[in-house]
Amino acid sequence: MYIKEIKILKILPCLADPKKIRFHAEFDKDISELMPYLNRIIEGAVYNNQGKSLTFKKDGLITLYPTEISAGQVEDLQTANKICSWIKEKVNFVYENKDKIEPLYERRGKISALEIYKLLPQTNCRKCGEVTCLAFACKVISEEKNIVLCQTIFEVKYEEKRKMLFKILKDNGYNVPAVFV
Repeated sequence: MYIKEIKILKILPCLADPKKIRFHAEFDKDISELMPYLNRIIEGAVYNNQGKSLTFKKDGLITLYPTEISAGQVEDLQTANKICSWIKEKVNFVYENKDKIEPLYERRGKISALEIYKLLPQTNCRKCGEVTCLAFACKVISEEKNIVLCQTIFEVKYEEKRKMLFKILKDNGYNVPAVFV
């Protein structure tokens, strides 16, 4: 057994859906070397080899880092514990079977425009040059526009959403100036 414990450190209201939670948890060991193997076996995972992150959907939006988990859009604490148990099981499985699993170092996909839209201010202010925030999110995903064109996201009341959004974009290989992450 590689991972013995995943400890939930912080539970906060979800930014995208106030009826749900987000949480941060910590592994008892660094899982960096196992991430390409997890990328191979977790369906729909998006792996960033340079940023050492693996993002996927499993009862919420989950991102694994070498020593921690960050999750949002999770139903409740019981679901958070279930997610942690599932991740622990997957990490231990790949550790015990990595000689039988071909690691996958490439990024398989991209995050969706809807995931980006949920973290935008959703004001449809048009300051970015698009008619709606959803249209802007589509342009960000297709890399036709950079996220920094959203002026509203820089307002103080959107600070947490902005940090989360920029981190997700950066972790998935999008161009986000380092000064904003």
